[in-house]
Amino acid sequence: MLVIGCANQQPPGGGKEDKEPPKVSIISPKPNSTNFKGNSVYFEFNEYVDRRSFQDAFRISPQIKGDIEFNWGGKDVEVIIPASFSKIDPNKTFVVNINSSFKDIHGNAITEPVNFAFSTGSKIDMGEISGNVFNSNKKIASIFAYSLNTGSYDPTKNIAEYITETNSEGAYKLTNMSPGNYRVIAVIDEDRNLLFTSERESYGVLPYDPDIKDSTLTQNLNFFIKEVVTAQTVQAELDHTKYFKDSAGVVFTSIEYDSKTVMPDQSIFIFFSRSKPTRDEFVNSLKVTGENGEVERMVFNWKNDSLVEVFSSDKYNSNRKYNLTFSMKIPGDSVYNFSLPFRTVSTNSFGDLKGTIRSSYTESGFTGAQVIINLEATSLLPVIKYNFSSNDTVFSFKNILEADYTLFSFIDANNNSAYDYGYPFPFEYSEPFFIYPTTLNIKGGWTVENVGVVFSR
Repeated sequence: MLVIGCANQQPPGGGKEDKEPPKVSIISPKPNSTNFKGNSVYFEFNEYVDRRSFQDAFRISPQIKGDIEFNWGGKDVEVIIPASFSKIDPNKTFVVNINSSFKDIHGNAITEPVNFAFSTGSKIDMGEISGNVFNSNKKIASIFAYSLNTGSYDPTKNIAEYITETNSEGAYKLTNMSPGNYRVIAVIDEDRNLLFTSERESYGVLPYDPDIKDSTLTQNLNFFIKEVVTAQTVQAELDHTKYFKDSAGVVFTSIEYDSKTVMPDQSIFIFFSRSKPTRDEFVNSLKVTGENGEVERMVFNWKNDSLVEVFSSDKYNSNRKYNLTFSMKIPGDSVYNFSLPFRTVSTNSFGDLKGTIRSSYTESGFTGAQVIINLEATSLLPVIKYNFSSNDTVFSFKNILEADYTLFSFIDANNNSAYDYGYPFPFEYSEPFFIYPTTLNIKGGWTVENVGVVFSR
């Protein structure tokens, strides 16, 4: 890309600190214009903007071959292409996108992408798709839509016909699409090259290829992002900073001192921060004693020399006090005595969940397959998880510890009890999924009813 008119930007000084993102105040041609014959697009902004960020954020679909020029004024820019749009295609809808990397000179970025379209013919395409991207890292995702009617699909080499981004809440919309069959993927485009970089970028794939019709909005094209697993993310799973620290800062544990929400079959993770005993010393020293003096037989699972998982070979009794103790040497030849009292939950701390399952998927493999429903209580440490399955249109699950739960469900097409994300290239479809829109409050002795799990196509 060539950059023209790059004199230094000098906004007036003084005034209140700017914390507002830039806005586009004038666009030419006007959105949804028809019979456009020009060779440039003009923008005027409400403030001085970071020119480099605009140039990086500017996209036009279909992609224009050749160099694009940016002719800057004070608060405006004319984007000039090598030939008139009508010569490129005399009957084509062009879509302009400015993604979230666009910011003003104070670093305030737009919170959602800017999109508009115009046509070189008498008619403008009006097909639309929308949905949400569910991404645990809350990163902005790029949405790439490839026409399966006009070109070959290879997201590692070819730029998509239509491109947009999610907003800060994960929602997206692609507008002014021509009718046809499309393959749509979501990519956390870390290198900003508008391609899927295999094995380095997180992604999401749909369970089917949507058929886009003119003047029709196709909704609920939702993506569940597959996070790329790196050495850093693996290490984060063992991060002791999520545990509870003892008063001396020597030992970290996955349950809180005097916790009253320990499950009968729950593991306890123990991390040694400054000093660590030998494995034999620790195993010989650790005891878990019940309120009546009974000593539990424990199992030890070492994650590394500083982190160990311990759990009872038999389940703890419900509604019972326990105390985990051990001794270890610390610098200065002194002995540190550790104690962790806790109580297991009572039998009346569990509730039930009932609901229905509906699906509009008719594809082979999706009909008649079992549905997996996962519940997760992230407010508890360690996190409590339940996995249930159903082969019916109704479900009833019992003995769920009282807490607030998120619900994630999927159609288990290959019967492996794990959600399959699919893959962008070589292409594999994902399994349909559903995320319940609110948390489910399970209370002991109560049943939460009428929970609807809906797989929409």
